[in-house]
Amino acid sequence: MKHLVMCTTILVGASLASQARTIKYPDARRVDTVDIYFDTPVPDPYRWLEDDNSEETAKWVKEQNKISSNYLSSIPGRNDVKKRITELANYEKMGTPFKVKDKYYFFKNDGLQNQSVLYVKDALDGEARVVLDPNTLSSDGTVALQQTNFSDDGRYMAYVITRNGSDWNEIYVLDLATGKQLEDHIVWAKFTDAQWLGDGFFYSCYDAPENAKSQKNEFHKVCYHKLGTPQEQDYIEFSNAREPLMFHQAQVMGNERFIFIQETQGEGNGLWVKDLKDINPHYVRLADTDGSYNEPIGVAHGKLYVMTNAGAPRWKVVSYDIDNLCKASRKDFIAQGEWVLSGAQLAAGKFIVTYDRDASSHPYVVDAQGKIEREIELPTFGSVGFWSKNSEKEVFYSFTSFT
Repeated sequence: MKHLVMCTTILVGASLASQARTIKYPDARRVDTVDIYFDTPVPDPYRWLEDDNSEETAKWVKEQNKISSNYLSSIPGRNDVKKRITELANYEKMGTPFKVKDKYYFFKNDGLQNQSVLYVKDALDGEARVVLDPNTLSSDGTVALQQTNFSDDGRYMAYVITRNGSDWNEIYVLDLATGKQLEDHIVWAKFTDAQWLGDGFFYSCYDAPENAKSQKNEFHKVCYHKLGTPQEQDYIEFSNAREPLMFHQAQVMGNERFIFIQETQGEGNGLWVKDLKDINPHYVRLADTDGSYNEPIGVAHGKLYVMTNAGAPRWKVVSYDIDNLCKASRKDFIAQGEWVLSGAQLAAGKFIVTYDRDASSHPYVVDAQGKIEREIELPTFGSVGFWSKNSEKEVFYSFTSFT
């Protein structure tokens, strides 16, 4: 029996090898494009393929795909493998719940849905209702949901989408009381979410390009959109004319009192903050773009809290005085420890911090003075993710073990 299996394998391999030898690939014409880098000529004969809008490129790609499809479809057992993988993937998947104004939201996938569906409950034991099914945003599945962001009063939800795998984003707004989509529609956003402040939100974008597929992205900025107004009336909240390749993202915290701006060019991020209760609201730089990461956690006890690896490769939590917002007011709140700090967040005036130890998550409750109160014991070795808010006593977490 073993001999028969071996012979079958050899015959299949020989068949595919024979097919591979008979494949005639589409011609790819060569051009005389040469660039000079530091006095060295560098040929680029296939640069014409970079024009993904040309008919010639489209024809070449279509012919390549045809060859691939024909080859793959002839592999014995391929359908059996697909059937088994489909069976294994077909189980219900649920994301970590989160709370917005006394309502509970969560994403759930019935098993084989392309995208998880957003549901809401009025109580944890209540009936779930669909808020947004991203699978219905397009008939061919080419629209993907990227982000959802809720206004502080729980009335509105902005959701960020992308079309056809593009980096460009669009933002729409749902009235959660009526389930109706508002007329507000943001285009030419990129690398963004929607951070609510009052009756509008901040988003990151570029100027509308002349050619969305080929124009160079420069001068990323943060704009503010007020509901019910055209995008043309949105104002620029933050930009940096001296750094054309920087990316910028806003984050609103502290009951809409503070606006953080993270500024990055790929490695690490700088951090700015503006106190809207200041007599003269303006941005203050808390951390430089020196390669370190600086992630705002929240506002409590008269402090701003930031998780950072600046001078701490295993990460730590620092604080800044609200009444003296500047680099000089920075103090270590949770010093760098023996293990890597992988997460930190506020929860009802306390902190939940997670360390990675022995290839497993170890979360702890930390008090307002930065002292560990207790470890949150998990069922076994694995990884954990939390949802919490400073204004809520309820905390949700998802746990995944190695099995």
